[in-house]
Amino acid sequence: MVIEVKPIGSSTDSTEERVESENSTSPSVDWRDFASNTTLHGLRYTVQKELSIPRRAIWLLTLCASASFYTYSATISVGKFMSRPTKTVITQLTPTGGLKFPAVTICNLNKFMKSKVDLADEDENFAKMGFNVSGCSETRQVRGNLTCGQALLCAYEWYGTVLVNGCNETTRQNIIKALNHSSERLFNEEEFLSKYGHDMASMFVLYCRFMKEDICSDKDFVPILTQYGLCHTFNSGQNKPVLHSLLEGPDLGLNIVLDVQLNESTLSEFSTGLKVIVHDQNTFVNRHSGFNVLPGTHASVAVKLRKVSYWYNTQEVIPFYIITKSMRAL
Repeated sequence: MVIEVKPIGSSTDSTEERVESENSTSPSVDWRDFASNTTLHGLRYTVQKELSIPRRAIWLLTLCASASFYTYSATISVGKFMSRPTKTVITQLTPTGGLKFPAVTICNLNKFMKSKVDLADEDENFAKMGFNVSGCSETRQVRGNLTCGQALLCAYEWYGTVLVNGCNETTRQNIIKALNHSSERLFNEEEFLSKYGHDMASMFVLYCRFMKEDICSDKDFVPILTQYGLCHTFNSGQNKPVLHSLLEGPDLGLNIVLDVQLNESTLSEFSTGLKVIVHDQNTFVNRHSGFNVLPGTHASVAVKLRKVSYWYNTQEVIPFYIITKSMRAL
């Protein structure tokens, strides 16, 4: 048996073997080997020498663009998560049976009708139409040629001397003294407003529609007395069941034409026309929340019912629902 021994430091290795050993341990070889075998799609095509340089450059640009978009999206998502946003849900609903239509109150800005105020006590319609209110007989001796309506209007307003012809300060004070002479309440302001104010039948012009097809009349309006005079409410729920609106739109609410009766003006609130208040059936009629419709004009009003419900949690969530109804006042 022959044993060959080579001393350490022998230079018998070939130059090619040393070069191959050095290349196998360089970082560039390790990166190329990783890129060629990784499951990351497309990375291998950027290092393969078999592919052309333009093709490898396109793959490199595509990978860089994808990585940039991912980084941007991740940054935005993390930012939203850290800001703890409030979740708000907005839906538009229409109940199966329709939405409850609001009450519509219409008031003539003129408090008293001139024809009623000027009606003489001797007229056959005076007592027949209920104009012989409390205070008429008690003031007969001191009001001179004034009718009962003129006398009460003269004493009712501090500037009655301007409103009523023949009403001077002396006559006004005599009427007030006659009304205050008895311990009983001779002057009933509510009765005076309701009897001498505008009634719906006189303002009605034979056109009233609800939901475009349902015909309404002055009988569908309930008189209601406010501090500013006599008003009339549609869909109050007092004389008939509350109406519901199935669809929305300017023609599918309340459409009505009314006569303002300019020739009947005596005492108005700054102007002539109508005051319209849209409200719930169970709420107080506040004339300050309404809007005016001037003579010879029309108004189309959209109404939104907003129902808000909320509860408290680790993160406050407030959902609300907006349901839209429409009506038109003419």
